[in-house]
Amino acid sequence: MKTTISNGEIKRQNRIKTAQYIFEHRMVSRQEIAAALGFSLPTVFQNVTELIDWGMVCESGEYGSTGGRKAKVLKIREGFRCVAGAEITAHHVRLILMDLNWSLLAAEQVSLAYENSSEYYEALGEQIDQFIRRNGIGPDNPCELIGVGISLPGIIDHDLGVLRQSYALNVMNVSIRLFAQNIHYDYCFENAAGNAAYAELENKQNNTIYLSLNDTVDGAAYFDGELYHGDNFKGAEFGHMILVPDGRPCYCGKKGCLDAYCAARVLNKDNARTLDDFFSDLEEKKAEAVQLWDEYLEHLALAVSNLRMAFDCDIILGGHVGGRMAKYLRELETKIRRYNKLDLDISYIRTGRFKKESSAIGAARQMVDRYLSGLPVF
Repeated sequence: MKTTISNGEIKRQNRIKTAQYIFEHRMVSRQEIAAALGFSLPTVFQNVTELIDWGMVCESGEYGSTGGRKAKVLKIREGFRCVAGAEITAHHVRLILMDLNWSLLAAEQVSLAYENSSEYYEALGEQIDQFIRRNGIGPDNPCELIGVGISLPGIIDHDLGVLRQSYALNVMNVSIRLFAQNIHYDYCFENAAGNAAYAELENKQNNTIYLSLNDTVDGAAYFDGELYHGDNFKGAEFGHMILVPDGRPCYCGKKGCLDAYCAARVLNKDNARTLDDFFSDLEEKKAEAVQLWDEYLEHLALAVSNLRMAFDCDIILGGHVGGRMAKYLRELETKIRRYNKLDLDISYIRTGRFKKESSAIGAARQMVDRYLSGLPVF
């Protein structure tokens, strides 16, 4: 049976696409929207006018003249809405609040050791609620907060609504609704690496591999604008690719995993020193740090080369280590060239912009997407 879509619904979907484009690109013109989305200028003008009248979008200056009338710069109006993000880890919760212009309004890290108990889930809800209230949002003004994006470490089965497995939290088959049962706002879930990748994407339509170099190595893949989960929600578990057969033991039970060679704990010696201390020693060219870094980059170069060969797309190096990699990319490039003879340069690699808040920011961005996809009929 053929489904008929009403003109009103078509207009709403076009308006949603317009709003999403402005959100993702931050500052755009009507002409850019028309070219990117394939809409006629009259359609774009109508969509933008309705979004301005609603209070979501505003004009903010003009582009330089190209010979005709100067195009107006469009962006999301400041103060229109905000969104929270929460990253759950074994020992703490990272919380952020941002507006729809991507301005980070607040960020906190709260100590809260995970346990699968009602007491923990109550405490989690209370910490999130207090954070939101401290920043001027609460039940008396709920329309200002879109909701809370929640980031969980591990494999999430979205069909069943279950955290299948989390080495970080040491649990299996836990309902994700438990994490949200004491949150008094709309919410959504995604795994930590997927959210971190989403925070770092400059254009989600570009195929991109994200390699998260934190205390554990994780990953995510975005293809055709969508996060790739895999047939069993185990897609992009790059940290457990075998890098060195029968090599160092990994916490997953195997030997030689990428995680055992490129996790941040390799550099901070299992928390015997901080990562800041390591990079300080590296700056001072202390022999031990220099040698350890050279070995680290050697293994990272092999991993990056394999990912590039497998997927032939951009690669983002993120996490606590990836966020510090910019000044060492030339050194990494030299090592990659030994493994990859097909690419003349490594312009396909870039480093993450966020060291700590990426998963929480990505979770918030997922929540914004959910909000924009449900824009009402005006």
